[in-house]
Amino acid sequence: MNRILFLALFLGMAIFSEASGQKYWLFFKDKGPEKIYYQEHPEGLLSERSLAKRTERNIPLDELDIPVSKTYLNQLRSAGIIPQKASKWLNAVSVETDLSIFELQAICGGIADIRPVGTFVLTRDEETSPIYSSFDRSGSISSLDHIQTSVTSLDYGQTEFQVTQLNTECLHDRGFTGTGVLMAIFDAGFRAMDTISAFDSLWFNNRIVSVWDFVNNDTTVFDENSHGMQVASCIAGFDPGQYIGTSPGVSLLLARTETVFEEVHQEEDNWLAAMEWADSLGVDIIHSSLGYSTFDAGEASYTYQDMDGNTTIITKAADIAAGKGILVVTSAGNEGNGSWNYITAPCDADSILCVGAVDFFEERAGFSSVGPTSDGRIKPDVMALGAGVSVIGTSGNTTFGSGTSFSAPLIAGMVACLVEAHPQRTNMEVISAVLQSGDRFANPDTAFGNGIPDACKADSILSVLDSTSTASGIPLSPEKYFKIYPNPVTDELVVESISLKESISKLKVLSFSGQEIMVAQLTARVDDIHRLNTGHLAEGMYILELETKSGKHFLYKFLKQ
Repeated sequence: MNRILFLALFLGMAIFSEASGQKYWLFFKDKGPEKIYYQEHPEGLLSERSLAKRTERNIPLDELDIPVSKTYLNQLRSAGIIPQKASKWLNAVSVETDLSIFELQAICGGIADIRPVGTFVLTRDEETSPIYSSFDRSGSISSLDHIQTSVTSLDYGQTEFQVTQLNTECLHDRGFTGTGVLMAIFDAGFRAMDTISAFDSLWFNNRIVSVWDFVNNDTTVFDENSHGMQVASCIAGFDPGQYIGTSPGVSLLLARTETVFEEVHQEEDNWLAAMEWADSLGVDIIHSSLGYSTFDAGEASYTYQDMDGNTTIITKAADIAAGKGILVVTSAGNEGNGSWNYITAPCDADSILCVGAVDFFEERAGFSSVGPTSDGRIKPDVMALGAGVSVIGTSGNTTFGSGTSFSAPLIAGMVACLVEAHPQRTNMEVISAVLQSGDRFANPDTAFGNGIPDACKADSILSVLDSTSTASGIPLSPEKYFKIYPNPVTDELVVESISLKESISKLKVLSFSGQEIMVAQLTARVDDIHRLNTGHLAEGMYILELETKSGKHFLYKFLKQ
């Protein structure tokens, strides 16, 4: 069994019914006749908060946002096949049946592909979707005023080291505690989170926005395993003088996706469903202290070669979420001392933050999974304290736990503060700033990634973007006047003027912190095409400043890979 849950688990054994028949994922060729309706009525796809977030980020709605066709689902039902779990992102549904693949295709003409799955998936009634659960506060998020207006340093108590190691107190002292940011936590349960005093501020301010148990399909997440509660304490715990998390002002969605005593593909299906649910509610950040590699007997396990960023369902889902503007933070895994050794899915995704663990001496904790991905990319991305982390126990007192289960939420909370401080920045810009703030950014490796990030440095990097995007007369993107390619860049950046009135006179490359790295004085050319050699630049995000003969300045962000 290969899960990232590091606390002792003492629950009564759950009883699982044994299903019969073959289990399949049915992938459909399109979204059916309902597609046109949803294109004309996008308000039926997502919550108001989610739609507003997409508009603000200029992220268009697409077919991934349209539900699986009810026409196709009803064709299956009419043949006695009960759809079990549908995924709009995969445009697929899981079923259990004794029918052959050919018989299934004859029943529903919309089926494009059929693939076996590893386990039975519990039915979820589409008419009682968790988006309308009793914990839904209609998308409203209350502020935590007495934290946001604090004028002196908070008294962190037992959490001082794990907060200050990331320099997160720098943001807290400026009033940024994650207020107004919506984060989803996927875990095995949140036992006692509704009774422990360290979470009182969450309830008092209506910052538990919604909850859903994707294992049992109900809202009883507070009587299950306590691991998720302890993860949440690292993020949102608030008991001054005793315990304060890295983002005590954040608002939360809580999703139970893990079954604890099994390691089966059903948990991945639950994880995917939770992703789509969180997206529909307009989540800003998703945190998951869960990872998957090997499974129980009878389930198909992954291999290291599958950790390539493109294979597992949840890795694909994590990257889709990133494309929807969601910042995903997940644990690297606790396999560093085991036979697997490497990171686990979905940490191999290329557009998320994968977090490893260090100890009090800032050495890699032996259990922390290492990279690279099987296709050679550096992972983990960053590190935080994961050995002897202060967490809240079920009694409400502070205890200690170890694992990337606890290093990752520390980073997730820090990121929430950055998102609050820089609401106009995209998820990928925030991730880039966090990476660049790492103490090993200049020389990352497959054990530490970019090292331990510094919240204050990341804040400074994002502040440069804020100022350049709002400065009068300096538009952030020059696409109206120039063609700039390739992107991502290799060793040459080509800039071509579209408007003769804005002929280029000077090119500058700046770091995200505003440091001038290179300047190229240019002479006039008839075709006004210029080539800039970037071969000496390290990998990362940069700003290209273009100065024209008319005296105007344009800024362009580019990624050197």
